[in-house]
Amino acid sequence: MEYQTEVVIVGAGAAGFGAALSLVDAGKNVIMLEKGNRYGGAGMFGAEGLFAVGSKLQQVSEDDKTRDYTLQDAIDEMLEYTHHRSNARMTRAILGKSAETITWLQEHGMETELVNNTQEVHQDHAMVYHQYIDKFAAFDRMKDYFEAKGGILLTETAGQDLIYQEGQIKGIKALKADGKTIEISCQAVILADGGFVGNAEMVSEALTIAPEFLYSMGERKATGDSFTMLEKLGVETRKHRYFENHAATVVSKTNPKWRNMAVFTLTNLPFLWVDAQGKRFANEEIVYDFALWGNAVYTAGGRYYFLMDQAQVDFLKTNVLDWTHSFERTFVTLAHQPMTHQVGPFPTLDDDLKEAAEHGAAFKASSLQELAEQIGCSSQSLKETVETYNAAIQQKSDAEFGKSEKFLKFPITEGPFYAVRPISTSLGTIGGIPANEDFQVLFPNQKPLMGAFVAGNNATGMYDNSYPTLEGISCAFAWNSGRIAGESAIKLLEQGVSAYYH
Repeated sequence: MEYQTEVVIVGAGAAGFGAALSLVDAGKNVIMLEKGNRYGGAGMFGAEGLFAVGSKLQQVSEDDKTRDYTLQDAIDEMLEYTHHRSNARMTRAILGKSAETITWLQEHGMETELVNNTQEVHQDHAMVYHQYIDKFAAFDRMKDYFEAKGGILLTETAGQDLIYQEGQIKGIKALKADGKTIEISCQAVILADGGFVGNAEMVSEALTIAPEFLYSMGERKATGDSFTMLEKLGVETRKHRYFENHAATVVSKTNPKWRNMAVFTLTNLPFLWVDAQGKRFANEEIVYDFALWGNAVYTAGGRYYFLMDQAQVDFLKTNVLDWTHSFERTFVTLAHQPMTHQVGPFPTLDDDLKEAAEHGAAFKASSLQELAEQIGCSSQSLKETVETYNAAIQQKSDAEFGKSEKFLKFPITEGPFYAVRPISTSLGTIGGIPANEDFQVLFPNQKPLMGAFVAGNNATGMYDNSYPTLEGISCAFAWNSGRIAGESAIKLLEQGVSAYYH
């Protein structure tokens, strides 16, 4: 089967819709391919909102910091986070479009509300998180709008090969779920199919930790198809493949669907953490910043253990602890409920820990030496770590990592002892396909692949090697890069290849 259109978009998530709606608004003919049987991608199924700076909602906020937060503030914050190892022009383009995109989304059926930042350590930062309102219905409205404007959405259709002739893109071959191949002639493609987190081989190649220590929350159908298509044409996609590290979680070694809410909650608290060597590796208060927490765990080898003794377990079974669950604000913001800043009690914690041990996610021992043997670390290292930590509690001062006195509460003294193992968690992959601020795909010589654009998690340029701390930034990157890629394709269509690239 053959089709003919002006632009083909691979991927129908936030980046794909950002491009698609921009193009049909300009009267262009568009076919959007979606590998899955449902559109929306991580921008709908995973995200709850997006970052913006200078939006109309921020301009009328009652919070002074929010009203005063400028585009340059956001740019500086991003570039400082990446140590300027990112494309400053791309950063300015994305952040500079973010306010307009909030209005644009509203015009296309997606309402948002400006809410408090959803992570505890960001409460003194200007409010930047624009939470979706009724996101599933909104994506349905955008899909209907796209089709009403003449756009064609083909689900269960994956990009397979780019048709490249006379130095430019001439079309794309795609594979349907039933095994049939279709060919679409076009003047431009926009590759927005969400990265490669669903491709085990690509993930393993890009990881610096053992694959068993990565828990992926990303789109399984994001299998790097665009990477494969572009590599066939000489585009280098392997140098900047990174992971959207985000917190850590406890998982079963035998049942991927296993969850235990008590264990999950305790993972989100700043107890004593040790790495695979039995040593502390961070101020555990990093649990309150999901990106930094994720980075610390990844750097520690992708897993760590939080330790408890029986006295601590007994306390948690019968008492309310006045510590904040690091995800509480995220959950209550979505539900518009008040914060409690407390957890517990956990009356079945003995059974919960036993259950976690049965799933290979926790360990119990009568001595620290035995516990060290179970988790595979030096018993001397673990003993010294515990002694140093207990002394910090007694002295009410953490000389090693500067942990606040409030969280220096639970010494590890008498067995049995417990170790629970969280592992690295990723929301997906970020980067890989080289691009400029117009989201043109680039060859290794930095010249554009004529007719090819990229958006969303596929695109390299703004992140350096880790997920930033600005809340909602990856979703904002998807929408804004999609819109910019769509606008670039419009210029290509209206100016012609020779004029556009020269």
